Order: sequence, then structure tokens, then C-alpha cells
Amino acid sequence: MFKNFTKKLSSIFISKKIDATTLLELEELLLISDVGIETVDKILDKLKIEKFSDSLDIIEIKTKLGKIILDIIEPFEVKLPKIDKELPLIIFCIGVNGSGKTTTIAKLANHYKAQGYKVILGAADTFRAAATQQLSEWANQMNLEIITGADNSDPASVVYQCVENTINNNFNIGIIDTAGRLQNRSDLMEQLKKMNKVIQNNNLAVIQKTIMVVDSTTGQSTIKQVQEFAKYVSIDGLILSKFDGSAIGGTIVSIINQLKIPIIGIGTGEKKEDLEEFDSNKFIKRMLES
Repeated sequence: MFKNFTKKLSSIFISKKIDATTLLELEELLLISDVGIETVDKILDKLKIEKFSDSLDIIEIKTKLGKIILDIIEPFEVKLPKIDKELPLIIFCIGVNGSGKTTTIAKLANHYKAQGYKVILGAADTFRAAATQQLSEWANQMNLEIITGADNSDPASVVYQCVENTINNNFNIGIIDTAGRLQNRSDLMEQLKKMNKVIQNNNLAVIQKTIMVVDSTTGQSTIKQVQEFAKYVSIDGLILSKFDGSAIGGTIVSIINQLKIPIIGIGTGEKKEDLEEFDSNKFIKRMLES
């Protein structure tokens, strides 16, 4: 995350000055680090009114900048959903094509199974046989039960079966995969609402959390994706996948600042163990000490 950010930040303030030139260069650095313009303006406005010592150095600048960004993201720091002793948890996973959703579900399943919870998966992406196969392979690898449907069958029926099995067979958690869909396909988005309603019809018997998986390498376009999905379902939190690749990291700050939706986790690799709960202080440390 934030590749070379610290090095470039140090080169900007080598003059030990906070002036129009250094602020402009900082603005450019934040923008190329995937922090959106609205959020950049907010950060710079706060930095301008900070009081700095006469012996200004890069450590002081990092401290002030880190505190400003922490104030934006820390109020929305939420951990992965907890298991309730009384009601099972249903995690409804959504996202666009290629976001890393199915692999993220495997990581979530591993997270809960490692804590001793009983997990069942629901393969509600019935339009792509490869998606069901991929999730089934993960289920076999982790020795988990999985509900699947026939090719091109109604995905809402898989959701229904998964919820029923979770409730009736003493599972602690059911995690449901859905077809990756473009946010501009209203027909598919309406289908998402139908699946969501199936879960909501059992709202007295389960706790539902809707998690959207977004590809962190896509930068600012993730904000538009989340905004469109939020028109159809209520999103409880985001997991940003693929932080092991070319992701820069500033998207996290913009998403929280603009959407006020928590980021609950980040995917850091392809293994089932490669899921971290989001930690604001750890994020700031990575950003400024990378």
C-alpha cells in the first residue's frame, strides 16, 4: 500500500516549509495515491490550519498528516461480524465481476472456522458454473458444507436453502456468494434485491450482514460501484481485495470520507488465510512508514 509514499513525501518537504508550492505537491501526491479530490481538499484544509514548530521536520509533518487522516477513518473502523450465541449469522456477499468475491468468501469461511464455528456456504452464482466450482473446491478443501443450484436456476432458491439449512442444522454462520454484476444492469440489481429479501424474511431467526467486496486496484471507480449497489441493498461494510498487488491505498480514505461505510477487512493474497481486519492505526503506520 502507498508505494513510495513516504519517500515522495520526504522529498516534498525537504525544504521544511509548508507553503503554496509544497501543498500543491502534496495534493498531487495524494491524488496519485488514489485519494479522491474531495478528500484531498479536506485533508489540505485541515493541514493549513495546523500549527507547526519553528524546527519543522518530516516527522512532525507525518505526525500531523497521520492524525488528520486517522480522524477521518477511525470513527468508521468496524471489525468482521461477531457470532451471536442466540442467532446464526448470514453474510450476504455482493460485488461486481472480478472483484475477488468468491476467494474472499473462502477467507471469511476460514476466519470463522478457525474460531471453531460451524460454517455453511451458499453458491448463489448460478449463472457461471466456474463460480460454483471454485466455491465448491474451497468448501472441499476446508471440509465445509455447501448449497448449490442447477446451472441458470433461480439464485434466490439457493439463498433460501442456505438460510434454511443455517437455521435448522445448527450452523453458526452461512456465507452466500452472488453473481458478479455490473452496477448498470438494473435487471441483475433487481435480482439482488430479491435474494436480499429472502434473507430479510427470516430476520427474526438470523442476523444478516451484507458485505460488498471491491477490487482495491480499481481506485476511485470503487466509489461509484458502492454508491450504485447501495441503491438496492443496505451495505454493512466493505472488504477491499487484492491489496497484495498494484493497489496504492488512498481509496480507503476516500471511501470512508465520502460514503461513511466501514471498511472491515482487506485481502492481502490468494491464500485462505490472507484476510486482515481493518485497523486504522495500522493503516496509517503502513502509509507513512512504508
